[in-house]
Amino acid sequence: MPHALIIDDNIAISRAIQHYLGELGFGTFDHTLTEHQALAAARHRRPDIIVIGDRIAAGCAIRAARAICEDGDIPVLMVSGDPALASRRIAHASSHDGPFRLNQIDEAVALALHGGPAAH
Repeated sequence: MPHALIIDDNIAISRAIQHYLGELGFGTFDHTLTEHQALAAARHRRPDIIVIGDRIAAGCAIRAARAICEDGDIPVLMVSGDPALASRRIAHASSHDGPFRLNQIDEAVALALHGGPAAH
């Protein structure tokens, strides 16, 4: 089963992300609140997808995702309640679509994994 790494310090949002990903076939999850925890979790089990929030308790979620992706191509999604803030934070990414709102996660995952919209 695919494994997801969720990097966000809002437990309610992290659980909602897990719920959406579970419906899309993801079976295991690591929830992390800090950059350090995210790096440790990825060393323990390589994720098939990384979902980051716009803020974490310590460190930088974008920096963590970039470091984790150095070992291979892993889709990264940013879920944000503030698209303008998220766009500024990811402006220097090599390529990106989004940011996405939580209720758009199925579309974002389909785009990240398959390059197209989700089948409904």
